[in-house]
Amino acid sequence: MTVLNVPEISPLRIDQWLSQHTGRSRAFIQSALQKGDVLVNGTPVKPSFIVHTGDEINYTLSESALTLSATNIPFDILFEDADIIVINKPSGLTVHPGAGNRDNTLVNALLHYGKTLSTGSQFERPGIVHRLDKDTSGVMVVTKNNEAHHLLAKGFADRNVDKTYLGLVVGTLTPEEGLIEAPIARQASNYKKFVVDIIRGKEARTGYKVLRVANDKSLVQFQLYTGRTHQIRVHMAHLGHPLIGDSLYGRKGGKRQLLHAYSITFDHPRSNERVTFIAPEPLWALSF
Repeated sequence: MTVLNVPEISPLRIDQWLSQHTGRSRAFIQSALQKGDVLVNGTPVKPSFIVHTGDEINYTLSESALTLSATNIPFDILFEDADIIVINKPSGLTVHPGAGNRDNTLVNALLHYGKTLSTGSQFERPGIVHRLDKDTSGVMVVTKNNEAHHLLAKGFADRNVDKTYLGLVVGTLTPEEGLIEAPIARQASNYKKFVVDIIRGKEARTGYKVLRVANDKSLVQFQLYTGRTHQIRVHMAHLGHPLIGDSLYGRKGGKRQLLHAYSITFDHPRSNERVTFIAPEPLWALSF
């Protein structure tokens, strides 16, 4: 049995919190809760139970590796060797399987093309060291063996991976270049959303530089110095310049946020050489 002590957090459903901390799907966690395999402060609870800072969670999760299907979904490979695959993820493609989407993800697409992936530490995320939002396009690195996975994961944890993004935002930023330092936390009333929160938030730093301005819109290059969920989207909304098309943080009715992971730089897990890979600018950026 594994024991976890809940750190300082906003109140959150137990199935959501434990899913985030174990890498298992919410559906699997809910099943374990219903079987009594999860105890909070020594007592079985329902999936809707709200955990709070200081709660003690005891759980036993027995699950064999998920059998993932191979799905024919096109994507561009920018580079591949014995250790890594660098891809240009298309917008609209979820990175890994989860509740409600078992077959139509990047992982399924990689399996269709016969790629061997690292097992890492999470059953449903073979090869996945980092991720992009479903509607964010651009460069991602996937690992093919566990040694590469471990070394790259350490690089991300040590903030030794540099990532730049392109985004189209509402309005004109002033000044045209700067650093946003605003801590981010999950919104208590909506677990899908994050907000700038000076009290509860974790450190979040985003560099930005305006590239072009037209029609009350700005094409902006972003540099991530931390890797918080939705970081660029949250910071831009906080400044009053949400990403075009971002219905969660900006104007309702947007089809998708116009955000593209343009480049990634890291130490290659085998050669230790510093390498950079670039995903070409999407049409919306080229035509702006």
